[in-house]
Amino acid sequence: MEITLLGWITIILSIYAFFKDKKLLLYIMVFLSTFTAANLIHITVTTTPVLTFEFTGTMWLLRELIDFVKSKPKISKEIIINKFKENKLATAFLLFIITIFFGELYLLISGIRVEYTNVLNEPTVLTFSKANITMGVRTIFIFIIMIVLSFRIKTKKEVEELVKIFCISSIFAVIWGLLQFVTFYLGIPYPAFLFNNNMYATQCYDQIENNIKRITSIALEPSTFAINLMAFMPFVIGAYLKMNSNFKNRKYKWLFIITIFTTACAILTTSSTTYVGLVAVYGLFVLYILFGYIRNGELDNRKKNFKKMAILTLASIILAVGVGFTSLKTGYALKTIDYLKSEQKIDSNKKGGQQYSSALENLIKTFKKMTVEKLGTGSSQERMNGERIGLSMFKYSPIFGLGFTSCRTFSLFTNILVNAGILGILAFLYILFVVIKELIKYRKKDETVSVMFLISIIGTTIAFFVRSTRFTIHILLDYYCVSI
Repeated sequence: MEITLLGWITIILSIYAFFKDKKLLLYIMVFLSTFTAANLIHITVTTTPVLTFEFTGTMWLLRELIDFVKSKPKISKEIIINKFKENKLATAFLLFIITIFFGELYLLISGIRVEYTNVLNEPTVLTFSKANITMGVRTIFIFIIMIVLSFRIKTKKEVEELVKIFCISSIFAVIWGLLQFVTFYLGIPYPAFLFNNNMYATQCYDQIENNIKRITSIALEPSTFAINLMAFMPFVIGAYLKMNSNFKNRKYKWLFIITIFTTACAILTTSSTTYVGLVAVYGLFVLYILFGYIRNGELDNRKKNFKKMAILTLASIILAVGVGFTSLKTGYALKTIDYLKSEQKIDSNKKGGQQYSSALENLIKTFKKMTVEKLGTGSSQERMNGERIGLSMFKYSPIFGLGFTSCRTFSLFTNILVNAGILGILAFLYILFVVIKELIKYRKKDETVSVMFLISIIGTTIAFFVRSTRFTIHILLDYYCVSI
C-alpha cells in the first residue's frame, strides 16, 4: 500500500475539514473531481486505485450521514417517496442506479459467459468478475453523491459557489496542461508523480504526434481532458458574452484571456473528441446568438455577440498555432526533438539529400490527421471496431445489459446500451430530459445562466458520445445544479 504526495495532502485537508468545516470538505471534493489521473493510494494486494475525490467524497457522505442521524429526522416510507417525488433529478439518478444494480445482478445470476475477440484482437471471455463490482460501486457512489447534493444544497448562491470551485479547478488544469506542453520542448522532465500517478490505468501524458506534444494535463488522456474542458468553457464564454465590451474592465479582460487560453489548450490536445466538443460548444453559442435569444434579454445584441465569438475563435486559433509553432522551434533549437522526414523524399537543393518537415508542417499534418483524415487512422478504425464488437454483444442481454464495464465501447451511448441495456439508456435519457426541461423553464429567470448550463451539458454529452469515459463529479455537477 502506497500513499501518493497528493494523497497525503488530500487526507490531511479532508480530515481537518471533516471535523471543522463540512462545506470546505465539499469544496475539496469538487476541486479534486477534475484530477482523474491522480491516485490517493495504491492498494497493491487488490490492485485497486483510490482516487483523491473518491476519498474526500466518502468523507463528505459520512459527515452528512452523521449530521442526519444527529438531527433525529422522522423517517417513513411515505416521507421518502414524497421527497423523491418533489426532487425529479434525484429520482432520475436513483433510477439509473437501479438499472446498474439490475445489470450487475442479471450478469451474476444468469451466468452469461461469452467468448469473443476484443479490439486488440485478443481472445476474451465476458463473465461476471470483481471488476463489475468495483466499477459498479464506483459509478453508483458518484450518483449517490449527486442525490445527496440535490437534497442538501438548496440555494442559488450555494450552487454558484460549487460552480466557482469547479471553474477554479479547471483553470488550474488548463495552466498545468499548457505548462506540460511548453516544458516538453524545453527539455524539462514532466513530474508525473504529482497528478498522473494512477498505475492501474493507462497514462497518456507522454503521447506525441508528429512532434506535437498531446496535452492531457491532470487527466488520463487527451479525450478525457476534453470532457473537462467542454464542461468548463461555456461558463467563461457565457460570462464573457454577458458583459459589455470593454477591455479596460479587469473582469472582462480576464474572461477573454481565460477563454482563449482554454480554447487554445483544447486545440493543442490534438484530440478529435476535443474538436467535436469545440464545434458543439462554439456552434451552439452562435446558433443561440442568432436564433435563440430572448428579445430585450441579456444576450439580445446579436451583432455584438457574434463579433465577440468571431474574435474568440480567431484569437484562440492564433494563440494555439503561435504556442505550438514557437514551442516546436524551441525544441529544434534545444534538440529536445528531432526533425521528422518530410513526405517529399528528395531535397531539390541538395543532391541526394533528405528534406525534413518544418514546425508548421508538423502542426498542419497533426491537425489534419485528427480532423479531416481521422476516419482513416488506426485509432478511428479501432474505435469503430470497438463499437461493432459492443453492439454484437447487445443481443446477449438487451434489457438489463451485461453489467457495468463488462464490455467497453468507445461512445457513451453504446457503453450504456450494452452494459446497462435498454433500461439503462432510457434512465440516462430521462436524466437529460429532466435537466433540459428545467433549463428551458429557468431561461426566463436568468437567460445567461440557463444557456451556460444548457451548452455545457449538451457539449459535454456530445463529447461523451464521441469518446466514452467514466462519469465524474464535475460532469454530473452540471446535471445537478439545474435542479435548484
